[in-house]
Amino acid sequence: MNLRRVVVGVLATNCWIVSSGGEALVVDPGDEPERVLAATAGLRVRAVVLTHTHFDHVLAVPALVDAWAVPVLAHPAEAPVWPHEVAGVRRGGHWDAGTATAALLAEDPARLAPPERLWDGAFTPVADGDDIAVGDRAVRVLHTPGHTPGGICLLAGRHLLSGDTLFPGGPGLTGPPLSDFPAIVDSVRGLLALDEATVVHPGHGPDTTVGSERPHLDEWIRRGW
Repeated sequence: MNLRRVVVGVLATNCWIVSSGGEALVVDPGDEPERVLAATAGLRVRAVVLTHTHFDHVLAVPALVDAWAVPVLAHPAEAPVWPHEVAGVRRGGHWDAGTATAALLAEDPARLAPPERLWDGAFTPVADGDDIAVGDRAVRVLHTPGHTPGGICLLAGRHLLSGDTLFPGGPGLTGPPLSDFPAIVDSVRGLLALDEATVVHPGHGPDTTVGSERPHLDEWIRRGW
């Protein structure tokens, strides 16, 4: 199993290309479809997989589905999240980038402006414990709610694509609508039960390991984020 990271979009989202035997899954194509297409040249893409459907993880989906004619896979509990994102951008005129919103708007409001074409929100559901084939290997779907209700992680051998559920230094953002801190704590607790050598590849920023993060769970619970 091979992993390749392509960092895309205004929030520097890690789009992951998981490949084996000439086939690939593309995980969280947040923007810049031309760069994702270039990074998958020579591979047969089987599906686009979304760890969750915040804008910074999905903006390249329409162009990539056009190019590859592949399904988009997500957890069914994620269904309300993209409509909520779209309603917000139509109401306010810009994406909600969480704690980065104010600074990005002050720097250049165009950076959070929506593109002309948005994903239609259609996806094929996957469930906790499902295996998604890629080449002669498979990745396991882990339902990890909290950052969003249908958040998932993908386990590929000793590699975990953790989306915005687990980062170096703690869980992903909760507080906005449709997020839940106790839920993400439960999800993170499950991830930290994996082998300590498991490499964690998050949705933004650098990698870490289960062993590096496991000792800090109680600290994260006490601080409340």
